[in-house]
Amino acid sequence: MKDFLKKYKYLLFTFFVSFVIFYPSLFVFFTNDDFFFLKTAQAKSFGDFLNFFNLIKGPDGFGMYRPLTTQVFYFISTKFFNLSPLPLHIVTFIFFFAIIYLIYRLALVLFKNQEIALISAFLYSASATHFGHFYYLATFQEIGVTFFVLLSSLAFLSKKNFLSFIFFVLALLSKETAVVTPILLTLIYFFQKSQKREIPDVKKLLIILTPFVTCLFIYLLVRFRWYGFASGDSYIWDFSVKRVLNTSFWYLLWSLNIPESLIDFIGSGLKVNPNLFLYWKDQIMPIFISFFVQGALLATVLIKALLQKTKNYMAQRDLVSVFCIAWFLTSLLPVIFLPEHKFSFYLTLPLIGVVFRIGYLLSTSKINKFFVILFLAAWTVTSILTLRFTVQTNWITQDELISKRVFEFFNAKGEYLATKKIVFSDTKEDASLPWSPTLLVKTALSINNFFEVFYPSLVNNISYSGRADVTITSRQFLGY
Repeated sequence: MKDFLKKYKYLLFTFFVSFVIFYPSLFVFFTNDDFFFLKTAQAKSFGDFLNFFNLIKGPDGFGMYRPLTTQVFYFISTKFFNLSPLPLHIVTFIFFFAIIYLIYRLALVLFKNQEIALISAFLYSASATHFGHFYYLATFQEIGVTFFVLLSSLAFLSKKNFLSFIFFVLALLSKETAVVTPILLTLIYFFQKSQKREIPDVKKLLIILTPFVTCLFIYLLVRFRWYGFASGDSYIWDFSVKRVLNTSFWYLLWSLNIPESLIDFIGSGLKVNPNLFLYWKDQIMPIFISFFVQGALLATVLIKALLQKTKNYMAQRDLVSVFCIAWFLTSLLPVIFLPEHKFSFYLTLPLIGVVFRIGYLLSTSKINKFFVILFLAAWTVTSILTLRFTVQTNWITQDELISKRVFEFFNAKGEYLATKKIVFSDTKEDASLPWSPTLLVKTALSINNFFEVFYPSLVNNISYSGRADVTITSRQFLGY
């Protein structure tokens, strides 16, 4: 035990820091899509469970094929834990810590440098981009697909090709974005080749990747034949270079711990909406100051690295840069053409490229160790400040609070309401608000999915308009 603690003390410290940052998420409730996924995860027989993996027909209203990270994940709560969200949050933490370890292992194999591996793992673990992963259980899909893609990558590096393929299949069962895995494996192959390591020739690589490509072809054929493309108000595909660059820029900023909601206050030409400082000055100014310190420290290291003119170092630096940028952009491919549908929680896999590059930069630039610690501290502080601001303002946490209040309300009055026709309603005073409280409640509860899961006997008596035996004022669930 003593040897284990000594060997992994820095990695264990990384786990500890990450847990301290995100542990409040353990106590948040379900919200929004969670209720739909809980409904689709109900299985009364083994046959129903196997049907989760039906490639031809998914749950009604769900045009995605993600059985492992939706139906199976939520089935844990519906079957074994009486619809409690806490076990699912614990599962999320376990998988997240596993991802941190896998990132450490991948960096160790790729760069042959423990310091790079440890720094990369720490940067990833403390990133504010993980807000969605911890506070919104529906994004476990991102955690699951990243976990299996990393396992596939490590198995590929270990020349365990069949095992790598199995992990790839499991990644596809987690989320469609796993389609980029063969490209990432190719990037890993050529990076290894650039390091003059013993690896198969290109012909052997093509043979290794043949099952991946064949499986991917069949998967895409079936997927688009029965599920089609993603659709919805925000699923608007745009392949213009300008929009792709803009989307990439925002994902890069978010990966450096800038708040996701900043996008709502910055227009074309980088014009800042004055409301940002009017309403959120006390929160946003510390973030900007911390981000500036973080950026200044990173720029200092970058300049120092650029001043190193050693031929071998320059060549290696450029190779690492190309690999990390390619990883970042390749992982973003499934979402980079959706400018109206971008969220920081999509950075689960792309962020690895960013932390690898920063980790390499900090480790190889011949800077003082204290300077490295100072940067890691600035990164962590920026992340914590951004996380605190996001928890206060993001729709995820606001919807979660609404859902929890409604749940507590019906727990207290469910018996009285059992035979009543119930309508959620706005009041005359609500007309002055820029939004409808009833619409917010309806969205947070995923229309009637909340009631189908928790109060199935009431579901036919719930409405958001019309006459009723009992009218419930929606605004009481908003907290103001």
